[in-house]
Amino acid sequence: MKKLIYYIFPLLLLSSCEKFFEFEQEVGFSQETTETKIVVQSVIQTGYPAYAIVTKTQPYFSAVTDETINELFVTNANIQVSNAEGQSVELVNINDIPAFGIQEVDATLDSIAALFPGFYIEWPFDIILSPPYNTIAKSGERFNMTVVVDGDSILATTTIPNEHLMDSLWFEIDELAPRPNLGNFWFHYSDPDTLGNTIMIEHKRLAHTKEVFWGNNPPEGTMPNSFTVKQTSDPLFAKALWGFVRNDFEGLNGTAFDTYFQRGNLSSTLTATFDEVIFEQEEEGYFKAGQTLPEHDKTVYPDTVLVRMSQIDNNSYLFWRSVDYQASSNGNPFAEPINLQSNVSNEYGVFYGQAAVYYKLIAKEDTTYIERYYPLITEIL
Repeated sequence: MKKLIYYIFPLLLLSSCEKFFEFEQEVGFSQETTETKIVVQSVIQTGYPAYAIVTKTQPYFSAVTDETINELFVTNANIQVSNAEGQSVELVNINDIPAFGIQEVDATLDSIAALFPGFYIEWPFDIILSPPYNTIAKSGERFNMTVVVDGDSILATTTIPNEHLMDSLWFEIDELAPRPNLGNFWFHYSDPDTLGNTIMIEHKRLAHTKEVFWGNNPPEGTMPNSFTVKQTSDPLFAKALWGFVRNDFEGLNGTAFDTYFQRGNLSSTLTATFDEVIFEQEEEGYFKAGQTLPEHDKTVYPDTVLVRMSQIDNNSYLFWRSVDYQASSNGNPFAEPINLQSNVSNEYGVFYGQAAVYYKLIAKEDTTYIERYYPLITEIL
């Protein structure tokens, strides 16, 4: 089951897009009449290589198995990204990249290739150097993407806005949280005095201590009513909970203020079925500063979190806002249907530019962070 769940992570957006589109267009819900479409999710960000995941749609009610998951990935795409000056780079399929000779890099590439065969990345680039890397992405520029699959061309355009740093970031315990030592990250933000600034908030726990009390029905080999504490990390970035994209902060253009974000979930599938994460349901939406379960003496470390604050253009904002609205209204029969505002011609998905600034934070009170962080490529893939 773990293998299937890891597949679902990067496809969560893509599957929600495709199932929504299929739901809207196929009034008869017939699997036989559903037209297969290409789904592209691609991002280009300053200081790092562009990458893309290319998949195919599936009928809404089709069975999900290891075989069907493998069949979703498109591995024969030709992808080019170019700028206004005519410079272009190719995004190479992960399976076509030879071993580099650096253990950590090769291990990362191998794991991506095994899990996501439809993954493409700008290659080559100076991976042995310290970031930021020298890539085609530049702030304030426009970029075109062309994807060719079986002779059909898919086009998309995006821009990378200018970077904007946070003034400071810090962690605060939430006294209303259901367990102790749970809280949120806050930041002081000075919004530029020009209209149209949009920020996207994402995070990835690089280190997290999982606490589990097993009760009377533990797994085989575990004592009843015992505790397990182990170190884990998030495999991917998650979007912040409740409004991960914010445009001029809802009328606060040109002002400075404090605000916070809550921890988002990678996947509802993960929450329901992955490992013993179900025992952490009371921690959903929060970052952890220490021990949250009483009556054990095991060491619990505060979360170490990589936060990505990105400026994105308006078309990207409209797409991600529609994704956010769809996710927040999912299951509500009275919610108004939402059309995802894709910027990919002829098919589904999104190509978006990020002026990304990273911060490496620890969920510990009385500590303020102001320095940006340049993660290694192995930390963000």
